[in-house]
Amino acid sequence: MSDGNLLLVQAGGPTQVLNTTLCAALEEAVQNKGRKIFGSRRALEGLINGDLIDLGFLTSAQIDLIRRSPGAALGSSRRKPTSADLEQIVRNLRRHQIRQAIFIGGNGTMHAAHEIRSFARKQNYELQVIGAPKTIDNDINGTDRSPGYASAAHYIAQSTRDLGLDIRSLPQPVTILESMGRGVGWVAAASAMAKQRSQDAPHLVCIPEVAFDMDCFLSRLDGLLRQQGWAVVVVAEGIRDKAGRPVYENADPSMADAVKRPMVGGVARFLAETAARELKIRCRDEKPGLLGRASMLHVAPQDRIDADLVGRAACKALTAGEDEQMIALEPLRDGEPAAYTLLPFDKVIGAERVIPKEWTSGGPIPTNERFTEYLRPLIGELLEFEHVFCD
Repeated sequence: MSDGNLLLVQAGGPTQVLNTTLCAALEEAVQNKGRKIFGSRRALEGLINGDLIDLGFLTSAQIDLIRRSPGAALGSSRRKPTSADLEQIVRNLRRHQIRQAIFIGGNGTMHAAHEIRSFARKQNYELQVIGAPKTIDNDINGTDRSPGYASAAHYIAQSTRDLGLDIRSLPQPVTILESMGRGVGWVAAASAMAKQRSQDAPHLVCIPEVAFDMDCFLSRLDGLLRQQGWAVVVVAEGIRDKAGRPVYENADPSMADAVKRPMVGGVARFLAETAARELKIRCRDEKPGLLGRASMLHVAPQDRIDADLVGRAACKALTAGEDEQMIALEPLRDGEPAAYTLLPFDKVIGAERVIPKEWTSGGPIPTNERFTEYLRPLIGELLEFEHVFCD
């Protein structure tokens, strides 16, 4: 292990278990005496501005409470560092004698970690960097799953089941439930786990991996209404047409995020308005939005295990002298504990992990049994309900 202090960074969108990883890394790191452990407030913003906090004051009780809290305890941000930013980051690392860093985040975070490590090398500054994966989108390349995904998947699956029974009780033709998912459909696809019988919700699921066609969508929806009189649709916010264009996107530049990406969200309302107009039906939309990644009542047990594992593994990797690598979770195997490997940053960044084609189908539910087999052990059990008698 390099002499010097350790830095912990949380970046990108929060999850229910992001703080679990932070606390696991902190607990593992404190076993190595004689150094300080810093946290960067608001991720790269703190690194650039020198807003670093010594985490040594935290008690065991405080750490346990942080572990069970949603959001990012250190604060987060989305920022692509410029050359000037990288220079300032290295200055601040030198100032605080930081020689090791763990970046907890998604694709953008891994890319930033790689950039910072590469720039430090050019500045002849010794710095070890390890990445710990985190995202509800499950789109990080090279890892079987990303901590945060299973809990978001559990939320959308349970919410779909709950919503379906509500609508069956007081039928109103169509409800469209929108999930997060800018470029991939892992979260929306998880709604299929809600089904217990063929007539149960969801009846249609739309994901970015399968090109959206409005005529096909309206035809399927019309057929469902003729057959049973009601339908629940689940749609990922980032669905695209055959040309790769977003089905709906907020073009207002003031609504773009910190990395200049257009605001996503609102596709459910757009589709509800279209269906109401074209099919002459009553149609409403629901959008849990950030609740889908913040609800601590829906934390999946395996997700908490994975989040703890990647935090501790990142510290162990640094101790072993590893550098410029991400902790990659391996597929679960029956009766065996979760395992991981190390994956170089250059095999992680530059690619987005989509739902494999062999896990998709062309039907109204766009995933097959292979996806179900993958997801079932991750999200755990959903609440079971008695079948209603109003059909």
